[in-house]
Amino acid sequence: METVVVKIENTYISLAHVKKIGGGFRVTRIRRAALPDSLCGIEAGLQPDLVAAVIVSALRSGEFPGKTLSVYLGFGTELFAEYRFSEKLTDQVRKQRRQQTEDILLADASAPVYLVKYYPYSGTDGGLITSSIFAADAAFLDRLISALAQDGYTVTIISSSLASFAETAKTVSDLGERVLVICAEKQELMAALFIGGSLVRLARLAQGTEAQDPVAPLRAYITNETKIALCGYESQDARFRESLKQAGAIAVGSVNPKMKRASERIVLSGELTYQNALFPGVFASAAFPGEEGETAYFAEDRDVKRIGTGLRLASIIILIVAVFACALSPLTFLASERERDANLSRLEEPFFADAAAKLGQYRALVSEYTELLEAEEALPARDPSHADLLEETVSSLLADARIEELFYEKGKGILVDFSTKDIETFDAMKEAMSEKSGMFLYESKPREEIGEDEWRIQLRVTLMPSAREAS
Repeated sequence: METVVVKIENTYISLAHVKKIGGGFRVTRIRRAALPDSLCGIEAGLQPDLVAAVIVSALRSGEFPGKTLSVYLGFGTELFAEYRFSEKLTDQVRKQRRQQTEDILLADASAPVYLVKYYPYSGTDGGLITSSIFAADAAFLDRLISALAQDGYTVTIISSSLASFAETAKTVSDLGERVLVICAEKQELMAALFIGGSLVRLARLAQGTEAQDPVAPLRAYITNETKIALCGYESQDARFRESLKQAGAIAVGSVNPKMKRASERIVLSGELTYQNALFPGVFASAAFPGEEGETAYFAEDRDVKRIGTGLRLASIIILIVAVFACALSPLTFLASERERDANLSRLEEPFFADAAAKLGQYRALVSEYTELLEAEEALPARDPSHADLLEETVSSLLADARIEELFYEKGKGILVDFSTKDIETFDAMKEAMSEKSGMFLYESKPREEIGEDEWRIQLRVTLMPSAREAS
């Protein structure tokens, strides 16, 4: 397979000419093109024709061979959100959490025309499982494919650059027990956190190494046990590296061809031969998903031609039948009318009359049920976020506590009054959940020692605001 990987990121597009060989990829050429200000960020998702024009211009100026493209969507052309849940939750509650996150993600979008993909992670972090949701505007994709086709290019797959980055990052996830892989660019970052070689968190950030504090959004992922592997074209930025070390990382280094699993996946050839200094950038630019189509919004169906042939044959048969039907003599139609009249007279018999009455009752019930559904939909929807928050808190943090009082205050979150004898475990879990779960936990009044090694605590639990709410 030979293709040009096109990644539409926040402020630029990257191109990589790739040949798939076995389980790896041979990259022969790479180019980058800055997006004009009018196409940066969410503006790109509003102007597919202009995005296609930038892609075609970059392909031609870079003299990329072939007309087959694999397109990966970035910050401005794709929606992304993570959601987390306890391992103890039932499948039904997990589905509710996923649906709630999807509703929030698409709250400002025309949900019916958005294509949604779920990307499950393979590991756990502090007893919590993380999954993510990607969404892309179907109209944007259709128009982008059409605009590229007008210039002779065929799009075989459209997927997520963040999901493909995570899949490629897995090849360096064995550097330690806790590995954070970061794709560093001047104005954007992507990060994938692995624990024990399994993906547990994923992030796309609309700020990069040029930010005043580029490490600020990454500190939540970094501990003194974290090893950091950098890729992207700013992986050698000295200030960024030093900031990562100051954040507590045990080691910071760039992805390079000496890494066995990385070199097995990506090999430089063509004009990139012996250009090992470019490997971190190539590693980020040539990302592919582990299973093509699994995270794809649009993927070429290898059976399209066979299906198309079948459809054409079926259409021909239907046309022949239609022509034959039109050629039937009036006598045939007269016979059909007589048969119809006979059937109608049979329906007047008692047995059929009883069936008709029951059918009428069934239709009345369906009508009543439909009215009830419409009335239910008209009721204000309940926000289940604090219910889920309460379930996680009680099932994990307060599993061994004796709860005295628990209630929810609008605008203030959940207040729990409880007592516990295992104060050390409580403090450790409270700190872990505060750092990693998206919750804000604090004690609303000083804790009291009410007995031998027993403490009375009043805890306030709220959800941290999302990036959209914070802005």
